[in-house]
Amino acid sequence: MPGRLLSESDEIVQKRAQLRAWARQRRDSLALQKRLCASRRICQSVCSLADIRAATNIFVYCSFRSEVATDKICRTLLKMKKTVCVPLVVPAKKELLPIVLDKQFEANSCLRPGYQGIPEPVWETSKIFASECLDAVLLPGLLFDRDGNRLGYGGGFYDRFLAHKAPQALRIGLAFFCQLIASMPVLAHDMRLDILVTEQGILRWPRKFVAR
Repeated sequence: MPGRLLSESDEIVQKRAQLRAWARQRRDSLALQKRLCASRRICQSVCSLADIRAATNIFVYCSFRSEVATDKICRTLLKMKKTVCVPLVVPAKKELLPIVLDKQFEANSCLRPGYQGIPEPVWETSKIFASECLDAVLLPGLLFDRDGNRLGYGGGFYDRFLAHKAPQALRIGLAFFCQLIASMPVLAHDMRLDILVTEQGILRWPRKFVAR
């Protein structure tokens, strides 16, 4: 079985919290110029994927702090005539809403700080997209392993979204190579990736899809 599937004991919760702190520090320690250069390479790789070229509706996280930058990915996908959605967090319901990006997207003018300071669209002018029609979801994370597992920030927003709202969507993680490790403890609710893209290459874990 990929990864070490474990019950949510205090010991495991603590171990994952330690991994999050270590991974955050590791990612934050990357020099800005290296992050920007790696982000450009990742953008190129993502937008060149046959899976993305074949997709019509794509959900992209809004990058924050030292995450792989996604603003260029959004602009490139829009130029490719894709419908691009970004998340709007509804904290009270602990859920994500996919919001359609304007064709003239510019991060500085179209997004504003939202939940936890993460950039998100303006609620009053937002157009919600049907989650069940998404073809692919680009995911952030703190840590990833070679079995396709992803360690997020602990809120479970993306795991719930993928499990209940968009199970049909291809799951594509974006990460710097320094965020990739051999293995890590995983829990039953963790949603495994289909693809991981780093500046040094692409990893795949084929999944059988059920026709809509």
